[in-house]
Amino acid sequence: MLRHSCGYELEILCRNCGKPIEYRSRQGLICPNCGRVVTLVCPGCGTKW
Repeated sequence: MLRHSCGYELEILCRNCGKPIEYRSRQGLICPNCGRVVTLVCPGCGTKW
């Protein structure tokens, strides 16, 4: 589960391979399996994750 700065938690899976997405400080949301970088809007507050 990834937690946004507003407190919203969400399990995010990669669209390509189905593995869980992780957050890295330099790259943001990224799939460790296939390397896909994910851009997502937080459903809780509406800002970029």
